[in-house]
Amino acid sequence: MSQFDFAEAFEQARTAPDVTDRATGLEEADRIGGVALVQARLHGQGAEFCADCDEPIPDARRKAYSSAVCCVDCQGLREGRRNG
Repeated sequence: MSQFDFAEAFEQARTAPDVTDRATGLEEADRIGGVALVQARLHGQGAEFCADCDEPIPDARRKAYSSAVCCVDCQGLREGRRNG
């Protein structure tokens, strides 16, 4: 998937002749954007801010675990919920 795929889907949604076609186009653009986000994370591009608490993820954590999307505290809570 490329940036072009997203732009093309969005443009089709914007110019669609009726509401159903616009909704379908927007759904496709959203899906393409979501896939791109997952691919970026799988390739080591984590987040700057924690997905759970929205605090900045410290540089040391981002360097140690480049695909991190949570701070250490929130990641511990996530793992505790799974194990508990």
